[in-house]
Amino acid sequence: MEEMNAAKVVKKVRQRLEVSQEGLARLLNATKGAVQHWERGRNRPDLARLLALRQLCPAGLERKELETLIKETQAHVAPLPTGQPGPGGRIIPPHPGESLILLRRDNNKLRKQVAKLESTLKRRGEQLRILEDLATELQREMAKLRAGQAPAAPETPSTPVPQATE
Repeated sequence: MEEMNAAKVVKKVRQRLEVSQEGLARLLNATKGAVQHWERGRNRPDLARLLALRQLCPAGLERKELETLIKETQAHVAPLPTGQPGPGGRIIPPHPGESLILLRRDNNKLRKQVAKLESTLKRRGEQLRILEDLATELQREMAKLRAGQAPAAPETPSTPVPQATE
């Protein structure tokens, strides 16, 4: 089967949507330069952006071409296990359950990544809360200064501030 020309498909879909390269970039959370590269054939959009583009594209010839491009990209990103060449060049089919083992391994890796991201998000949320509290306190002090009052003595921080070591 002949491989789809991603550049032509992306350009046709963009023109069908009647948006500029910059507009398409905004819709797909990409840069204008990335869209230009896609349309010039220098590189291809990733699968997530192709799927997002499919959501935007109305039914028609452009969408069918986009579907074909998505299927090709999926085949390159995650090819189905077809077995290994054996003696004499014959293909030996994968053992039953082998792909399930691979999926479980990938699933475990993804779970660990999600747990790591969740802990980072929790840490960042705490940091954001501290910064918001400090900003609120500064706003109060600024309001007092504007009103002509002397600033109150600074409160001791609720969380210890790390000291620089020499």
